[in-house]
Amino acid sequence: MTPLVSIIIPTYNRANLITETLNSVLKQTYFNWECIIIDDGSTDNSLVVIQKYLNKDSRFLYLLRPDYKKKGPSSCRNYGIEKVTGDYIIFLDSDDLLAITCLENRIEFAMQNLEYDFWIFKMAAFNNTINNFEFVYENIIAKNESLFCKKEFMKGNHPFVITGPLWKKSVLVELDGFNEQMTMIEDPELHLRALKKYRLKFSNYTEPDCFYRLNNFAAKRPVKLELENAFVFFNCHLNNIDRDLLVSFKKTINNLIFENKKYNYFIRFYILGNKLGILSNNKIFFGALILIYKSFGFDKFKGLGYHRFKKIFNNF
Repeated sequence: MTPLVSIIIPTYNRANLITETLNSVLKQTYFNWECIIIDDGSTDNSLVVIQKYLNKDSRFLYLLRPDYKKKGPSSCRNYGIEKVTGDYIIFLDSDDLLAITCLENRIEFAMQNLEYDFWIFKMAAFNNTINNFEFVYENIIAKNESLFCKKEFMKGNHPFVITGPLWKKSVLVELDGFNEQMTMIEDPELHLRALKKYRLKFSNYTEPDCFYRLNNFAAKRPVKLELENAFVFFNCHLNNIDRDLLVSFKKTINNLIFENKKYNYFIRFYILGNKLGILSNNKIFFGALILIYKSFGFDKFKGLGYHRFKKIFNNF
């Protein structure tokens, strides 16, 4: 059985890297694939580079993100889901790579485990070349893999990332794809949403079959962007029952809002927490005190009550 696998690649100004990515698709030992490249409005010579592959192999398809879709990788991937014809989908970023046996091994494993809704494969993060691993997303060994991963995503941990899964297209359609309001952590948000309804299965393969290229973008991300995406995430998932989500919510307030003195985001996060019965009315008073102390540097002095205020605030 050789079902069609659809590979969706969102891209933006990656002319210098996408050649490696497309070559890794072209070299697959599994032949029944299509590769949909969704351009998010590139201003470099990406199309010139991509055109060579369109001319070389009809399995490549190039599409521009339509104007009615919001700019960003989530919209591009969702547009790809609309356009693909395969029953199975892999998401591949335009600077990442597939091992040559990736599709072959994934389909073989999926066919052996059809009772699951999506399957997770080992991914390695690399610098410059795929022989230069920084770390590997290891296979999960747990009695209930789906429950384990659900709890990890709630904690803010990521047991797998964007290219790790092979999806049934029907699952992604039923989930309405990615949240198009998000430009960061959009894949953990989708994964958590999926795990509330569907079951995953980790492969038993020992070697990585896809490779995530590390870059310095994460270090340059504006705090505002992180908080905007975190707010969308918590607005979708936060409740007063799941303790792991509450811990993650608390960490975000302490590490991003308090440390960076973001008054406006404190109000937004407080309103969300108050609406859900998580943050009581007096929390805004102690949260405001913490922010004032941070702003004037009073948190550095002992005996002024800063740590007591934080302890009171964080008691939820």
